[in-house]
Amino acid sequence: MTRFSILLLDYDGTLAETRPAILRSLKEAFDAVGVTAPSTDVLEQELTRGGTLQTLFQAIVPKSDEREAASFVRHYRAFYPAADEEETVLFDGVVETLAALKEQGKTLAILSNKHAPTVHASMARFGLESFFSGVVASEPNLPHKPDPRVMEERVRPFFPDLPRSAFLMVGDTVADLQFARNAGIASCWASYGHGSSQQCAALGPDLRIDAFADLPAALRG
Repeated sequence: MTRFSILLLDYDGTLAETRPAILRSLKEAFDAVGVTAPSTDVLEQELTRGGTLQTLFQAIVPKSDEREAASFVRHYRAFYPAADEEETVLFDGVVETLAALKEQGKTLAILSNKHAPTVHASMARFGLESFFSGVVASEPNLPHKPDPRVMEERVRPFFPDLPRSAFLMVGDTVADLQFARNAGIASCWASYGHGSSQQCAALGPDLRIDAFADLPAALRG
């Protein structure tokens, strides 16, 4: 018998290796708004946080205002589709593992801080949409991980009658694991992704997987 009937799966760094496309698009967006792009190391460190584009820009350019951040986000989203198509790949075994989870009777949903249209486009390109019962991603004026309101306002409406014990958040960054803690649900750390090993381990995830293909076995443990 396996645990958790509802799996909330992050996208970047959990299902898809999006880091090359993200880094390319970030550098192009910084250039477009006239800001010298930080080093790759600095950008990768920001990616470990699992935040939004706006929070990333404001961390890099702390004196920026909302208008400047919005301009950066617009440029990034204009550049990203080409980078995503050319550089993003699924992690090994993702399709087969999603199929195995469905065979176990799991209900799958995407829970991502990535721009919602971008998530849908990437999922469609890889033929993943049929595996999922819902997609919750970044949209204007709506809460995002690790805000616990995401659970009550955005996730629970899909599954109104299920207890919190039915849910497992699977993700690779502190945003995912902190969200699970804030929302009172279990977490599984995807250690192969973009997150900081030290920071993620410190949050005490309930499960750990070192490859996405390990998830079915972890749920039987």
